[in-house]
Amino acid sequence: MFIYIAAPLTLLLFFMSKKLYTLKPIALLNPVLVTIFSLIAVLLAFDISFIEYQQGTKLITALLEPAIVALAVPLYLQLRVIQSRLKYILSACLLAVFVAFTCAFFIMPFLGADLITAASFAAQSVTTPIAMGISQNLNGIVSLTAAMVIFVGIIGASIGIPFLKLCRVHNKQAIGVAIGCASHALGTAKALEEDEESGAFSSIALIICAILSAVLMPFLYHLIIQ
Repeated sequence: MFIYIAAPLTLLLFFMSKKLYTLKPIALLNPVLVTIFSLIAVLLAFDISFIEYQQGTKLITALLEPAIVALAVPLYLQLRVIQSRLKYILSACLLAVFVAFTCAFFIMPFLGADLITAASFAAQSVTTPIAMGISQNLNGIVSLTAAMVIFVGIIGASIGIPFLKLCRVHNKQAIGVAIGCASHALGTAKALEEDEESGAFSSIALIICAILSAVLMPFLYHLIIQ
């Protein structure tokens, strides 16, 4: 029975959370975060399995990947500006990928993480479908990667822009690239709410980081385990 109401319930909770966030725009009331915890509460309260919920929300899940295409609109509108800054964007994205790889495979093991856990965290800043593919190639735990991608996205969307401004980063292009490199689609959606230029730069950074991560991380991984 729950299969038939899972999708409408998810949408209802999200739009209610979004309305709440409009009234009280604070980090802890991020719509995605509130929706996730609300759904967890419902599943636990009524003893509903996640598999049953997942079956009822297949349509929403299927629409996630095509929804990313919408990010191309601000990208197209800012195309000339992006072309003039492309080498700087590429440099920043390449650095972001190497920092993510270094943190996962050098810093995390130093703190006690095993190789599987490190591999699961390596692609946490890349959009979910690509991150899961990278995790699988690195012999990581795909479900852990997916959870961390969502967590990182929520953190980036909630406090990313205020944190950058606190660090005296006020350039819209720099803010966009930083958000796109660190917190993928969720962060980019927040950047678009703030400013079209930031959103466009976040979109291109998201795409480039995803491509570079998919190409470089498996190659670097096989180098260090040989």
